[in-house]
Amino acid sequence: MPLRRPRLLIIIATLLFVVLTLRLGCWQLGRGQHKQALAERQQAMDQLALLPWRGELGESAWQRRYQVEGVWLASGQIFLDNRIHKGRAGFHALAPLQLADGRLLLVNRGWLPKVPGVQPQVPLPAGPVVLQIRLQPPQQQYVELAADQAGGVVWQNLDWARYRKLVPASVVPALAQQLGESDALARDWPAVDFGVEKHYAYAGQWFLFAALAVVLFFILHWKRRNT
Repeated sequence: MPLRRPRLLIIIATLLFVVLTLRLGCWQLGRGQHKQALAERQQAMDQLALLPWRGELGESAWQRRYQVEGVWLASGQIFLDNRIHKGRAGFHALAPLQLADGRLLLVNRGWLPKVPGVQPQVPLPAGPVVLQIRLQPPQQQYVELAADQAGGVVWQNLDWARYRKLVPASVVPALAQQLGESDALARDWPAVDFGVEKHYAYAGQWFLFAALAVVLFFILHWKRRNT
């Protein structure tokens, strides 16, 4: 049962589709491997000893645990709305910690539940404090569903440019996530989801499309011998 001679256009289209899907599959596979390396790096960093933070920033510092000392400033405290914890809506309480050099380190202190009609409030300890933190880069990727109130303490998202106008001192370009036992705030932070499985699944889909295209090409151009 020989193959019928396909049209040149069909051959070219099939080849282009196979090449494209294979390239997309390899790209997703590479992304998955990169995210897998990031996940393994995160696990390794969680095993590192807790060190005093000396102002380190950048790739070597992100997601690493440190110990930091400072004094809370209540004037810069804000609350990020619509943060979900164990199926409940609430806020993330963020407050600036004034360091010895006068700069402010913005700290996500944890989650508190939303009480309808009640403005969120969390007292800040007075005097010097020592915290365990995990440093994160100052990412800002979000979609505003409505305009925030200019003078309010409840924000939809952390807008760094807006926050720097709110506080009187220089702000460290990093967000610290407070660690340790919960008090009035919940701090059982979920593990970072790097989406490794998602990329591998996408890669498998693209490779499957390439294989199906080849199989379909042969099926459509197969003809039986005359009997």
